[in-house]
Formats: sequence, structure tokens, C-alpha cells
Amino acid sequence: MEFTLRSYRREDLPAMTAIWNGVVEQADSFPGDHPLNAEEAAAMFASQTDAVVALDGGEIVGLYILHPNNIGRCSVIANASYAVRRDRRGGGIGRRLVADSLRRAKGYGFVGMQYNAVVKSNTAAIALYLKLGFTILGTVKNGYRLADGSLTDTLIFYHGLTDGDALPE
Repeated sequence: MEFTLRSYRREDLPAMTAIWNGVVEQADSFPGDHPLNAEEAAAMFASQTDAVVALDGGEIVGLYILHPNNIGRCSVIANASYAVRRDRRGGGIGRRLVADSLRRAKGYGFVGMQYNAVVKSNTAAIALYLKLGFTILGTVKNGYRLADGSLTDTLIFYHGLTDGDALPE
């Protein structure tokens, strides 16, 4: 599959918002519990260190946001969130997004990438992160509320970005 990755442009916002909100509405991976309106989405994407879209023939099929995992002295570690359009999942877009985010994070000077709350039932993401060299640091018992109100565990993942750390192609 050939597609391109680039930082988002203002004209990308409607497609990005639709993809993002689709994941939010699934209520099985993103922490947000309500879809973003156009103004909220524009502000959220603009506030990131980078927001990157995956394009296939000019059509946006996925995206990620990249930002510090914390503030101040802990801002050396990056965090990212990924979204692939539902009808394009399973075709390698997510892998490319994650690999690209690691390279860009290193380029921005981050020394690691940490995911704070990967929902334990998100087996596709967990398998991908492990395949790309992430380590599970721990489990947060009942750290995520599903749409039906039940609780499930989340996992904390980490990947180093220093010179000794191998980055996926």
C-alpha cells in the first residue's frame, strides 16, 4: 500500500475530525467521552507538537497527534494517539503512523514515547506496539470505562528514542 504522511493542513480538519470522532464514539480506546465539534477539533489539533495525516490518493485514511506526555521536567517524553478510518483498518496504516510518530518524536528532541492508557481489549494495538519494540511498564486495574459503564484495565507502554534505541522502519 502506497500512501503519504504529512503534517495536517487546515483543509484536512473535517476529515480528521470525522475519523477522530469515529474512534471516540466506539468508546473502546480513546479517553474522550464526547465527539468534538469543528471548533474544538481545530483547537485540539492545533495545540499538538505535530498532527500528521495519512493520505491515500489525496484522501485522508488515518492520523495521529504527537505531544509531550507531561509538563515541565517530564516533557522530554512524548505521547501520541492514532486513528485509522474504520474501513481502512488492518491494512498497515496504523503501523506506518506509529513508526512515523517515533521518528518525528525523536526529531523533536523527545527521549521516549509513552502511552498511558492502552485499553487491554485493544488487542490489535497491543500486538502492534509489542511488534514495534514497545515495553509494557504496567497495568492500571479498571483504568477505563467502557460505553456500557463497565471497567477494564489499561496498559502503560514505553519505547526509548535515544541513539541506542532501534526505531522501526
